[in-house]
Amino acid sequence: MSSKEFNKAVNTKPIDGLKQPDKFMQKADTKSFESYIADLSKEQENYEQAILSVAVEPTLKKLVQMAGKKVGRTKGGSKAIVREALTNYFKKHPELFE
Repeated sequence: MSSKEFNKAVNTKPIDGLKQPDKFMQKADTKSFESYIADLSKEQENYEQAILSVAVEPTLKKLVQMAGKKVGRTKGGSKAIVREALTNYFKKHPELFE
């Protein structure tokens, strides 16, 4: 191994462009549950959406899809069911946001 290769292998200087993103280094969100609910209502008014992928059992997926068809597309369908279930869960467990 040449000295140039050795110096490159043991160099401890950080490489440009390889660092943790600033968001990763910041502390976690400390918002209250009520502020999240306020944000949620604003986003619903503006039709802001984000995709959430969650792995569930196939039977549960089928149940949500069947119930979503009964609710209807104009009333939100499966998305409305999941939204309501999650918001009810978070209302029951506000300690998750402390």
